[in-house]
Amino acid sequence: MVIGVNNLVDIKDLIRKNLPYFFGIIIIAILCIYVLIFKPRATYTLAPRDLDPTYGFLLRDLIAIILQEEMGVDKMGILIWKFYHPFKSQVYNLLFFGLGLDTTILIWIIGTYLLYRWYKGGRTNISQLIWGIVFFIYSITFIGHIFRGLGITWANENISPGNFFLLRFGMIFWAAGSLYGILRLLIEDKKLRIMPSIVVILLGFIWFSFGLFVVQDIEYMMYGFLFAIWIPICFSISYIFFNYGQKSGYAGPKIIFLGYLGLTITYMGWAPWHFSDVIYFYFVWYFLFLLSLVPILIGFIMLAKESEEK
Repeated sequence: MVIGVNNLVDIKDLIRKNLPYFFGIIIIAILCIYVLIFKPRATYTLAPRDLDPTYGFLLRDLIAIILQEEMGVDKMGILIWKFYHPFKSQVYNLLFFGLGLDTTILIWIIGTYLLYRWYKGGRTNISQLIWGIVFFIYSITFIGHIFRGLGITWANENISPGNFFLLRFGMIFWAAGSLYGILRLLIEDKKLRIMPSIVVILLGFIWFSFGLFVVQDIEYMMYGFLFAIWIPICFSISYIFFNYGQKSGYAGPKIIFLGYLGLTITYMGWAPWHFSDVIYFYFVWYFLFLLSLVPILIGFIMLAKESEEK
C-alpha cells in the first residue's frame, strides 16, 4: 500500500486540496482549548437515569419494599444505600469486565492479523509491523478493565495518578506508532517519517508526567492528551485512509476510515461522561468505541485481499 502526496512545499495548494481535513483540525483545536479551560462535566439532564442499567432495579424492588413497609425517610435512605449501592457497583464491574474483554480480544485480533500480514508479505511492510505491535501495547488499558471488572482494586485506573499512568501509557505508543505507520506510506524522507512520532512520545510522556504527578489532575491531563494528540491523530489517519480509498478505488481503506473516525468521535465522549455519577452513559460511548474496532479489522482484511487481486 503506497499513498502519494505531492506538492508538500506548496502549503496553499495542500490546504486547498484538503480543506475538510484542516477544518476538522481547527474544530478539534477549539474543543481542546474549551475542555482544558472549562473541564466539562455531563449531568443527569443530558443522560436520563433511565439509561442507567441499574436504575430499573431500584424502581422495581426497593420501591416495592418501601411501599410495603412503614418507615421514615432516614430508614428509607439507609435501605436504598444498603441494597442499591453494592448492586450498582457489581453491575458496573460486570460492564467493565465485558467491554474490556471484548475490546481486548478485538484489539489482539487486529494486532495479530497485522503482524501476520507483515510476516506473510516478506516482512517488508514496516507499517504493518509497527501497527501490530502498538495495538498489543494499547490493549494494556483494556486488560486493566477486565481485572477492574473482577473487583481487583489496583486495576481501577482512577484510584490514583500512578495507576492511571500504568494503565494508560500504552495510548502514547499507540498514537506514536499509528502516526509513524501512516507517515511511512506518505513520506519518503526517513527523518520526516519518524520525527513526528518521536515528538508524540516525548510530549505524551511529559504531559502524562506533568498532569498526573505535578498537577495531579487526571481529568486535566486526559483532556489535553486526547484533544491535542490522540483525537487529531485518529482523525488524520481516518482522513488519509478515506483519501486513499477514493484515489485507489479500494473499499478496504474506506471501511478503515469509518473505524478510525469512530475512534475519533467516541474518545470525545470520555471528557464529560467518565465521572462516577454519569458513568452509565460512558458505557454507551465505550460500546460504540468497541464497534469502531470492527471496521478497522474488516477494512485491513479487505485491503489485503484487494491489494493481492490487483
